[in-house]
Amino acid sequence: MTHLAASWYVALPSGAVGAKPRSLTMFGRPLVAWRDGTGRASVLPRHCPHLGASLALGKVVEGQLRCVFHHWRFDATGACVHIPRMDRLPSHLARRRAYPVLERYGFLWVWYGSEEPLFPLPELDPQVLTRSAYQRHRFAFATPASPRRVLEQAFDHHRFAAFHDLEAIGQDCSAALPDQGAALRNGPAITADAWTGARLEFRGDRLPEVLRGTAPPYAVDLLVDGWPGGQRLTFSVAGQDSVRELIAVTPIRDGHTIVRGWSFVRRQGDPLRDASRLRAYRRFRRRDVQEGLRVYADFRQERAGVPIEPDAPLARFRDHYDRWVPRAGHDDEADAAR
Repeated sequence: MTHLAASWYVALPSGAVGAKPRSLTMFGRPLVAWRDGTGRASVLPRHCPHLGASLALGKVVEGQLRCVFHHWRFDATGACVHIPRMDRLPSHLARRRAYPVLERYGFLWVWYGSEEPLFPLPELDPQVLTRSAYQRHRFAFATPASPRRVLEQAFDHHRFAAFHDLEAIGQDCSAALPDQGAALRNGPAITADAWTGARLEFRGDRLPEVLRGTAPPYAVDLLVDGWPGGQRLTFSVAGQDSVRELIAVTPIRDGHTIVRGWSFVRRQGDPLRDASRLRAYRRFRRRDVQEGLRVYADFRQERAGVPIEPDAPLARFRDHYDRWVPRAGHDDEADAAR
């Protein structure tokens, strides 16, 4: 893929990878996901280094991925560990380099851009995962927009205000954060080099109930911080956290990205009202995401346009993302496997 930052990216739901190998496409590359005998998930280039058969057509035998064609076997690291009727493995064909993989929040996350991750996958505040405190839902939408274009939406407070017909917001209501310490409400600090963040403020009468205060004009603060492949968000009303979110992307190929989100809506103690607030917020968020993606479907990609001074958080995010693109390097093995 062009202009893709080195980062952690969501691959697919954990439950989608079971005893049978599963084909997938990410980063413009054909891959295979599978689990070894211990249940450990692995993601490898899809085609066998021998004669190119799809490993997704193989099966897991004794905890190893066996190619359907000549029964070569690979372990979770991508090393060839068995070739029938051969005592010595040919070193030049003995490895399919595995992508670093983590399982978190119900999904497989894959590191792209270097042999080893350059920073750990950021974490949510553990309290957010407490079902007694938060209701939750997940969403996913496909878009032709690039990963950077998708993620920069969270830093563009003018787009959010314009779309929701909120009060015109001055420059002082949108500010890039100085360091990770200013975003600890979102969760444990993200590695400094990988981090970027901003605080945005919105006012208006058309915010959903879950983002409203006690009287109009309603105001909500948005604290956003993230890494090149995703971000954490906290919507606060009168200093009280109301909604927390995790946003990530699945880069399939140029012109095909999946936006994935986890929304956590704070419970108020009344089950019926909580359910109503969750439904209302889901409608609000779905409309917001879909409208943004509709516009981006016919957008010039990457560094198009000239940000103005009030766009400082958005411009800072673009610069941050762009600095991580060269760190992806060039993976000759993966390119050759296409």
